[in-house]
Amino acid sequence: MSETSSTVSIGDLVTAKPGRSRVFEKFGVDYCCRGKQTLEDACAADGKDLAAILAALSLFDAANESSEEPDCDAMSLTELVDHLEATHHAYLKEEFQPLGELVEKVFGVHGGHFAWIGELRRKYRDLVMELTAHLEKEEVVLFPMIRELELSASKPNFHCGSVENPINVMEMEHDAAGLLLGSMRQLSSDYTPPAEACNSFRAMMERLEAMEYDIHRHIHKENSILHPKAKALEESL
Repeated sequence: MSETSSTVSIGDLVTAKPGRSRVFEKFGVDYCCRGKQTLEDACAADGKDLAAILAALSLFDAANESSEEPDCDAMSLTELVDHLEATHHAYLKEEFQPLGELVEKVFGVHGGHFAWIGELRRKYRDLVMELTAHLEKEEVVLFPMIRELELSASKPNFHCGSVENPINVMEMEHDAAGLLLGSMRQLSSDYTPPAEACNSFRAMMERLEAMEYDIHRHIHKENSILHPKAKALEESL
């Protein structure tokens, strides 16, 4: 780990080695919506132990752990949007309904004993509504624009003016999704099931946490890799 890594953006640290996202998840460091912050600034703002996080990152790097993540930074823009659709979009579309049914089941059985489950249920519904519309906008508007950019010899005449305009909207929606995820984590005490929780309750918590992790990686790939490269490509044409 470089001694100057605390002054590198969090997004760049994860782009260089995607497996580092696990370290940031452990310490509750936002590497997706706030990926443009340096690690030093993020720790100062949130009162987190910079030295401990740097030590954990050093251990990870020294162990040379491999990551199942592909090297998104090495992909063409078209390859990257294809990856996002086939991996993260597909996962969310498949998981939204069955996980929602599980949330409803747990609420029906345990909502009377744990009042926070009702609020968790509302936040989950809001998240699904927010992201369902968001994924469609990416697939219908932004991603086709990015594919066209990569095939063009000159700047295309987009209906919305510039690729930067839908990117700004997408990043605002990423922030909104990040706030909902943060609320859900807080309500569930970091997705910790009560001691008396049944198997369905525990499964719900595990799947909500897995979805959170996938969305964090999804947003990181867009905010820190796809969007900056798409804007830079458009400017170069």
